Amino acid sequence: MAILPIRNCLDPVLRKKCDLIQNINQGLVDLSDDMIETMFDSYGVGLAANQVGISERLIAVDLGFKKENEKPEKHEPLIILNPEITSMEEEQMGQEGCLSIPEIFADVKRAKRIEVKGVGLDGNDLRLEAEGYLARAFQHELDHLEGKLFWDMLGKVKRDILKRKFKKWLKENE
Repeated sequence: MAILPIRNCLDPVLRKKCDLIQNINQGLVDLSDDMIETMFDSYGVGLAANQVGISERLIAVDLGFKKENEKPEKHEPLIILNPEITSMEEEQMGQEGCLSIPEIFADVKRAKRIEVKGVGLDGNDLRLEAEGYLARAFQHELDHLEGKLFWDMLGKVKRDILKRKFKKWLKENE
């Protein structure tokens, strides 16, 4: 397993809609293991394949995170291929950040409860429900697969402020 470099929001791979995965092979299994290790190493709740430069519909989510700003008692990583949201209920505002936009946070409106379906690495169909913080994490990662970043959901003024903050952070951390 390896820690993969996480692409920042200026990388064009994050703005492309990701391709459906047609076949499960050892390369995909290895990528999944590396993504989980990278997610844990970065203290993330989720990671989409395009964040590590692979434009395919694959996400890793740590189901161990139940609440915002609380570390999980134990990690429960899940890989989902070709995920999609099949149901959404209610709305909630909550703070989001992104491993591709370090140190930048904003309140974003998301569905409070969702149902997600996809395929596991074993080739079997998956269907699960999530609410609260986990629902937010799934929606955030699925947005990545569509080429969207969390700040795209904000108004132009707020988004421009955050982009300037990120560019300043980037200069300071080069």
